[in-house]
Amino acid sequence: MTAVTRDPVEGNGPMTMTADAAVPTRTAQRRPVRLPAQGILLANVALVAVGTLVLNVDLFSRASLSTLTPVIGVMVLIALGQAFIIGTGGIDLSIPATITLVGIIVLKSASGDNAALLKAIALALVVCLGIGLVNGLLVEVTRLDALVVTLATGQLIAGATRMYRGPVLAVSNVPSDLSDFSRKSVGQVSVILLVALAVAALVAIWLRYHTSGRRLAASSVARVAAENSGLAATRQRLVAWMTGSFIVGIGAVVLAGQIATPDLTLGAPYLLTPIVAVVLGGAAISGGRVRPGATALGALFLMLLEHILRVRGYSSGVALAFQGLVLGVGLTLVATSKKFRWSPISAKRGGTPSAPSTQDPAMNQQNQE
Repeated sequence: MTAVTRDPVEGNGPMTMTADAAVPTRTAQRRPVRLPAQGILLANVALVAVGTLVLNVDLFSRASLSTLTPVIGVMVLIALGQAFIIGTGGIDLSIPATITLVGIIVLKSASGDNAALLKAIALALVVCLGIGLVNGLLVEVTRLDALVVTLATGQLIAGATRMYRGPVLAVSNVPSDLSDFSRKSVGQVSVILLVALAVAALVAIWLRYHTSGRRLAASSVARVAAENSGLAATRQRLVAWMTGSFIVGIGAVVLAGQIATPDLTLGAPYLLTPIVAVVLGGAAISGGRVRPGATALGALFLMLLEHILRVRGYSSGVALAFQGLVLGVGLTLVATSKKFRWSPISAKRGGTPSAPSTQDPAMNQQNQE
């Protein structure tokens, strides 16, 4: 039997003929069960219902929306950056230190001057790209463990931030243009949340429809398969590290504007929570496809949960305990779901297998998405 194969990303490359290739039948192709985006969407709906109807927390009042929407927006951006790293099978523990460094760069480089704001933001984002590149090189090229690498670089970044900041700052506030922008609202929705949703939408479009995004997604999901298909998998995974760090930088900039007086604790709350948000979005810690929409819903769930607990008078320790519980349950659900497969009806009834499929691998990839 002869099989026809094409480039898995482009779908229009030269065809190669492989004799006696083992082509799986349709009954042999079994679709893995995943924790779907609908699951975290329903979880958000249930949380809103419980918070509003049972716990009497008004989530839609002006005060609640003005408090919730900016923190949700920041968390969506930072979780989306972490999602790119988790998509490669790694975890970035240097994110809190990176956020703090960005805040200090914007604070010190601009020195409260609106005219120097764009230069300070550009410098901060370039530094984020450099951090992502260094982490990516150490993990993807030298094949060091991502946890060890990012823990070490996080400590280095924290030390460099303290040295760069110095003992005393002449200015303690970011430029007014940044703080005014970060505190704006459209209706009752913070502009930070709108920026986060726009970034998530652009990322989703890029990963699904643009060639470079599809190559990055393919290289993140299966490195060896991507290399065998002729893709520069290592380079694509480096791009994933840099993209994730860049998006984290965007979140850090708007966070600094929203806080207005960023200090050395700016990034401290963002170590565990973004990882939990990504896991709630259905990602596996071992790596996989980035799902921006599901990641955003995971961030929304966590911020709603934290807000409800605080309104009801619980301490921050209770919120952290809930996040740890959610992380454990989420990881268990994702890991368990991968063990199940959909059983074809024909297989259950003892039907005969259908003819071998010769569909283009690129079309198979799009259908599975």
